[in-house]
Amino acid sequence: MNVRPNPRDATLERLAARAIAEGDLLPDGAAPVVVAVSGGADSMALLHFLLSWARDQGAPRAVVAAHVNHRLRGGASDEDASFVAAEASAWGAEVEIVDAEIPAPARGRAAMGAAIEAEARRARYAALAAVAARHGADRIVAAHTADDQAETVLLRLIRGAGLRGLAGMAPMARVQGVRVVRPFLALTRRDVQEYAARHRIPFREDATNAGTAAARNFVRHEILPRIEARLNPAARSALVRAAAAIRETDAYLERRAARAYGRVVAGREPGKIILDAPRLLHYPKPLRTYVFRCAVRELTGNLRDVSAVHLRALHQLAESRRGREADLPGALQARRERNRLILSRARPRKHEPAALRAPSKA
Repeated sequence: MNVRPNPRDATLERLAARAIAEGDLLPDGAAPVVVAVSGGADSMALLHFLLSWARDQGAPRAVVAAHVNHRLRGGASDEDASFVAAEASAWGAEVEIVDAEIPAPARGRAAMGAAIEAEARRARYAALAAVAARHGADRIVAAHTADDQAETVLLRLIRGAGLRGLAGMAPMARVQGVRVVRPFLALTRRDVQEYAARHRIPFREDATNAGTAAARNFVRHEILPRIEARLNPAARSALVRAAAAIRETDAYLERRAARAYGRVVAGREPGKIILDAPRLLHYPKPLRTYVFRCAVRELTGNLRDVSAVHLRALHQLAESRRGREADLPGALQARRERNRLILSRARPRKHEPAALRAPSKA
């Protein structure tokens, strides 16, 4: 921890510090910083950097290394946890080792060799949120890099994501209700590896990362290398630039939609929002999509599980005759009544997640 790099070589130090300052990613003063540390090269480099950064700030600040043990790889998982605890403590960080509460069915699939990325991710962020709450921290610092960003954008494109999904990861965002900041997002994996080599930072290799069962690993090891070899050697950079441009467009539409939303809301009641359908249809379809997001977010507090299918159902309702309705995530129901599109809290009907239904005949 005492190695001071030549400033001309400190690419990661300069870029990460600039990202923190320009993006206001970390709190001022002595607020604690909780770092998600898996034990891999990226997260160990992040922890090392943040400890140095905190010392440079001059204010007393706790840096907490939070390691989530998924217990999916037997003894190797426990060895990762022990490694993080020992190294982080030696560096002067506080340490929290927590278990991920992954549902039994998912654990069973993992034991048979299946990838359970989504379940593990949900459990990981839930555990990290609990750590942050215990330490009075309002955010989690994650070690996602530009390479992770490129993989994310390509995965979402393949899965049919909309504009919001193709914007990729933001330097600061909410994930499952937790504020997550990413000071390494403009850095490549090679930048991080060079930093780790310069500082002789030890790290653990997760053997499962070399396989291709998980979708991200398949994109990382099979798809992107082939694209780079045959189509564009700078494909990762191109994907990152595209995500940044889409993110700017997304932010613009979000601002425009906030103004339009105020104009189309015809009324509010507890658990209910009434939209003026004819006025709503004056706006172009992309902007209407963001207006619908505003309404859902106001009623539920988030946009979790809202997909293109649900947004398409809302567009159809706005353009349809009265009496039709659809169920949405978050126990919401949408229906068309005369010139009004009404979103309200209701018990969702099973087996009809977003299909429009004609009114029943008495």
